[in-house]
Amino acid sequence: MRSRLTKVRAMFAVAVATLALSFSAGVASAGAEGATSPYASQARQSGLTASQTSALQHEVDRYLAQMGGKQVAANVIDLGGKNLMFVALPGEAHPRDMTKGALDNVCDDVVPYGYFCAFSGTDFNGTSIPMYSCARYPIPWTADGSWINNQTRGTVANFLDDGGVSRWHDDGAYTYDRVAPWYWVHWVKNC
Repeated sequence: MRSRLTKVRAMFAVAVATLALSFSAGVASAGAEGATSPYASQARQSGLTASQTSALQHEVDRYLAQMGGKQVAANVIDLGGKNLMFVALPGEAHPRDMTKGALDNVCDDVVPYGYFCAFSGTDFNGTSIPMYSCARYPIPWTADGSWINNQTRGTVANFLDDGGVSRWHDDGAYTYDRVAPWYWVHWVKNC
């Protein structure tokens, strides 16, 4: 019995040590990569501190792990060529323009005609996903957010559950919701 307990403890100790090494190696490589990546430089040029840059990269990495895509700027993710996601710095109301206008976040002020914009926060704040082409777009949020449908007059947006079933639709453009429950929405089909 004692020999078995000793083996279990040894296996547990090896597992904990392996996890600790993996974690510290991941932190070290993320820190080293973040210090030299073009995105860290872009963030610094936009006035972010090292702490803010790290927090922003953590948020971007979280979205990448959840949704896939490719980081194309300090706070911009290309979601497979269909559209972009503009990530707000944690604690800020809107994503900053860190590309000097090269990638336009149309959801920033007034949503232009032809777009549906989804926001991670209520009252059109937080990270945003602009939707223009007719498609099914992933929604990664599980708390209350908001949206604006300013597509062609009368264009109806459908809100789909985890099975891809449309469970609700808006009344057609122009419509909006300042406090939208994203917890059940996994996709928006904007047309």
